[in-house]
Amino acid sequence: MPRDDIQPYHKDLDGALVADEQNIIGQIWQAKPLPPSDWTIGLAARALRGIDMRRPGATQAAHLLQRGRRPRTIKGYESKFERFCSFCEEEQIEAGFEPLCPMPASRATVLLFLGYLQDEDKVHAASLQPYMSAINQAHIDFGFPAPAMGHDVNLARKGFGEVEGEHTLKTAVRSPLPARVAYEILQLGLRTTNTHTLRRCACLSVAFAWFARADTGILMRRAHVTRQADGMGLNERTKTVARHLAAPIWRAQSWEHDPASVFNKLLERWENSQNHALDDFYWSTSNDDYTAAQWIPSLIGNWLSEILLILNIQPPAGVSWSGHSLRSGGATAAYSIGVDALIVKRFGIWKCLSSAQVYIDVLALPDAAARLFFGHLLRNRSQDGADSFQQGIWRGHDLSLARHCTWRAHSDSPMVDITFVRCLSTTRVPRVELSSQVDNADNIDEPCPDLV
Repeated sequence: MPRDDIQPYHKDLDGALVADEQNIIGQIWQAKPLPPSDWTIGLAARALRGIDMRRPGATQAAHLLQRGRRPRTIKGYESKFERFCSFCEEEQIEAGFEPLCPMPASRATVLLFLGYLQDEDKVHAASLQPYMSAINQAHIDFGFPAPAMGHDVNLARKGFGEVEGEHTLKTAVRSPLPARVAYEILQLGLRTTNTHTLRRCACLSVAFAWFARADTGILMRRAHVTRQADGMGLNERTKTVARHLAAPIWRAQSWEHDPASVFNKLLERWENSQNHALDDFYWSTSNDDYTAAQWIPSLIGNWLSEILLILNIQPPAGVSWSGHSLRSGGATAAYSIGVDALIVKRFGIWKCLSSAQVYIDVLALPDAAARLFFGHLLRNRSQDGADSFQQGIWRGHDLSLARHCTWRAHSDSPMVDITFVRCLSTTRVPRVELSSQVDNADNIDEPCPDLV
């Protein structure tokens, strides 16, 4: 295309490239009650250029093009690409230079934008990809080659990280949330008397237990949840699953690893505190302080920060925990106890195994908390018979106080494995000591200190 025929992005959306079909934009706006964005209007106008919008199917075709991406995805693309346009136009003029063309942009323009972001010092190297994706998708949608890729751009992005790292000692990487921390959140939910704290703990526990994305964790409705004595299921609504498709994922109650059913009791406690209709958001309350604009996936990260502050738990040096750490934390905890990677992939609704592997920290060690959350995914679980799983209170010879516990007795084995429910530590004791020191306990699931 000759350079004189190329129009900047904002003129594209104003209809300059579809001047002979001006009525298409007005008809797109009126096609559906949900107003489309500037981006989707321009996309539909370009794709249907030359089509008489009175033709059967034309208006609906425009609507289908607009709905090809989720509204939040489009909103994210638009905000970041508009920042790129501002750099190309307003920033250049203010500095006394001719404006740059944001579409089609040259690779050199993208490199200048990276330098600008580095100087501005508001975007971290780890957060550059959404900006590059927005630039590339805008170009692809409007029929131009994607400029934010290739050797030079990749090299500049590496340099961005190097320069950023030279000026800080507080580098951190988003890491999986440990299962022990997720268990502390669950326990806080069981003992709190504050409804908002209960909501936050239950929501975070569900996100961890299902490796859920933030949109799944915060936006599910009451109709999407099934809770029974033998487990709980979610019909997940997530960006990787089309809206017209169901994605039911069942979490079976594991009496071996969670004999007190504490996870199910947490959700029961939450449901009993509310009176939800089927179309209500599952985590909503009748007197929510959140506006519709605030009821967004980023709440997951905010709630995690708030609950960790209540629990006085901080990540180690070099580690950061965000809402997405619940998804990677759940996958990591499941893998650590021996859950097959294919099962992790399926349970987390990843499209391919390589996508799931990125979320797993293979160095994480197994513990009782991970088994409580994900023991139900193990396919070599002991069945009824030789092994017995019981619960009660154990009082060791050197302890003046008892601990709530579960124990596993291997048929005629002289030794018994005991897992203490509250502190999640395991010890092995002689069977004779167990039989003489154990009494049944009805309140094993109640919150308690390490020693009761």
